[in-house]
Amino acid sequence: MTDTHSSSPGAAVAHRTVFRPVLMLLAGFLVVSAVMEAALIVLSATKWAIDSTVWTRCSLVLGSSIVLLLFAVRAARGSRRSWLRVRILTPIVVTAVVVVVSIPGFLPDWVRLEQGLCGALVLGAAILVNLPRTRAHFPGTE
Repeated sequence: MTDTHSSSPGAAVAHRTVFRPVLMLLAGFLVVSAVMEAALIVLSATKWAIDSTVWTRCSLVLGSSIVLLLFAVRAARGSRRSWLRVRILTPIVVTAVVVVVSIPGFLPDWVRLEQGLCGALVLGAAILVNLPRTRAHFPGTE
């Protein structure tokens, strides 16, 4: 499978336009994840005991936010492969968030709230990248 990039200026503008809301949602996901990681660092520096489960989970979420945003940026530039990756990864991330947040006692409530916010942002992106109007920008995928 070759990666197709649109070469016409009109197609490039159309890709960017259709992906603008997706990029905003995934940028929000990155910001929320980065703020949480910064909060964990500050809390740890002020002698709060942060469980290793919280560190691991929040670090994984921050990593996934970076990867998803990078793929979405490439998709906005016309990369069909990156669009497919975003289509595949966003529902996986949402499912992982739902599962982790729903396990009683696994995470503190304040972390569950942050994880839920992240999941809501990614859910919005997952819906948008799977809309027919978005798929129309990547012919030959259906």
